[in-house]
Amino acid sequence: MGSRVTGFGDGFRPVDDRSAAGHGAPPAHGAGFARHRFPLRTGARRVVLAAAALAIAAGAVAASTTSATGDGVDPSGVTMPTTSDGSGWERVFSEDFALTTPKGGFEADYGDRFSVYHGFADTAGTGRYQSSTLTAHDGMLDMRLRTTRGGTPLAGGVVPLVDGQWGGQTSGRYSIRMKSDEVDGYGVAVLLWSDENVWEDGEVDFPEGALGAPAFLNVHCLEDPAEKCVQYETEASLADWHTYTIEWTPARMSFLIDDQVVGTTTESIPTSRMHLVVQAGSNDGQPPKSADGSLLIDWMTIDVPADGAEPEASLPSDDSAVPDEGSWTADMAAPQ
Repeated sequence: MGSRVTGFGDGFRPVDDRSAAGHGAPPAHGAGFARHRFPLRTGARRVVLAAAALAIAAGAVAASTTSATGDGVDPSGVTMPTTSDGSGWERVFSEDFALTTPKGGFEADYGDRFSVYHGFADTAGTGRYQSSTLTAHDGMLDMRLRTTRGGTPLAGGVVPLVDGQWGGQTSGRYSIRMKSDEVDGYGVAVLLWSDENVWEDGEVDFPEGALGAPAFLNVHCLEDPAEKCVQYETEASLADWHTYTIEWTPARMSFLIDDQVVGTTTESIPTSRMHLVVQAGSNDGQPPKSADGSLLIDWMTIDVPADGAEPEASLPSDDSAVPDEGSWTADMAAPQ
């Protein structure tokens, strides 16, 4: 079995020709197959229609005054909740990145809590996942996206491990508090992905988007995953600190930003075992060589149903008419 070195500098390692994805969990979307792109930047923004969207916009203003480096404990201004809220969920994973690592040395110190992508192509096929993009500092995980001296865009990806194992969930609540620089040609997807690496098992992306641009919600259709049964551009910007939550139950999935429901659906709910992935890499095409910036994660949590409990996915707190079947997003709410 031969090996080859891809790129030069920036800590590249030999990549196995037969199994570039052999490091950690299987890559979401396959190894380098561009099954979907990160949404491109859009100049126009929706008019705020719902109270939830107003709350998100207000949160963005407050978040914009928060230092990106923080104080090493609570850099985003919102502390990680230490326990579940008692609504039938049980905490099984939490990480606030309090342990600082050497530059590019995240895997060595956090390898018992995360599987790290390394050595295979990103979703667009132009970049390569490398563990050297990952550093923990100032109470954050820093995914630094950039291009090597050899011209290869670098991508970063992690899978949280529950009890030392990745995957195995058939429902759950997943929260991540994050922000990004505006890095031309790069995007991020936080997603639920099949343990068996089968696209038809489902794909749920939230948030997803070009770095520094609006955050999108995308739920791919089970019967035809190239199509999206739910697609929504939220009022939140990835450039600001926000907490994004996916609530996945057998009957309904809901999506929250800063504890406000921005979408909910009974369509295309995965029934297969899934795992959470955070991946950032190149968009369609080659990023500018000068592009350089970070995706910053303050904290992450995972909850699963407590023994004997059947937690329900959240619904909007206002009087929005959410259908019993189908999908609802915040732009459908009545003006306040």
